[in-house]
Amino acid sequence: MPPPFDGLRTEVHFDDSAIGLFFATQEGLGGFFEEARRHQAFMLRLDQEPEPFSAFTFTAQVEGGMALTFHASLVQTFPGDGSFEAAFQLTDWNEALDQQLETVLRQSSKEDHSNIAATGSADAGENLGTSPIFRIREMEASQRIQLALKADRGERVILSHDTMAPVLLNLLSNPQVDSENILAIAKSPYASPDILQRVASDRRWLAIADIRIALVRNPKTPTPVAQRLLETLPLNELRTLAKVGNSKEDLRRMALVLVMKAQSSR
Repeated sequence: MPPPFDGLRTEVHFDDSAIGLFFATQEGLGGFFEEARRHQAFMLRLDQEPEPFSAFTFTAQVEGGMALTFHASLVQTFPGDGSFEAAFQLTDWNEALDQQLETVLRQSSKEDHSNIAATGSADAGENLGTSPIFRIREMEASQRIQLALKADRGERVILSHDTMAPVLLNLLSNPQVDSENILAIAKSPYASPDILQRVASDRRWLAIADIRIALVRNPKTPTPVAQRLLETLPLNELRTLAKVGNSKEDLRRMALVLVMKAQSSR
């Protein structure tokens, strides 16, 4: 199951069993659904814990754009530091929804094009012409691997969720790669141990707590690396990792020892 998706705003109405997902960019919306459809599931960070196994109606859109309505059911929640990570499973997703999603993405792309034409944005090179998500989707693997080395901001958002490890590896060598891209790679189930080891060896990224947490949680991170990072995590995160089923057994035991040590020192 994909990890919680970054870069979106949620509006939750528990009384109506409705959740709105608002994306800042068309690439963000497309990347979210690419992962959700692949896994038939997705995760969200929520301020309040939903009722177990409850069903929700979702609307998803780029801010101010056309909305897509779909349904998903809560399957599990994971308490965090003042919030909850909620795992949802898509229900009744079908070809008609695929077609509606394509319409929403194309409409969002047209709106981006119009906004750029009206404002004369200096960033027009990233947005004019074919939308990155459609263009990248048509690329061969070798083309995506090469693109990762020089991808612009919108392209990096999409490529950081790619299913091929060589694409993720080349993104690390992109001089414009940022912490958002690195966090997505650290969370990726497609990142190889070598890629995660490389992320963990860069002090720029280890200074960010969310990236350290993602590396420890990723089962492909080499165990010695995860153990070293475990000692740097917040106590609440250690408590979560200490629970059975939330991490590798050796990491779970180490997290439990660290929790007990912290509690005994109080």
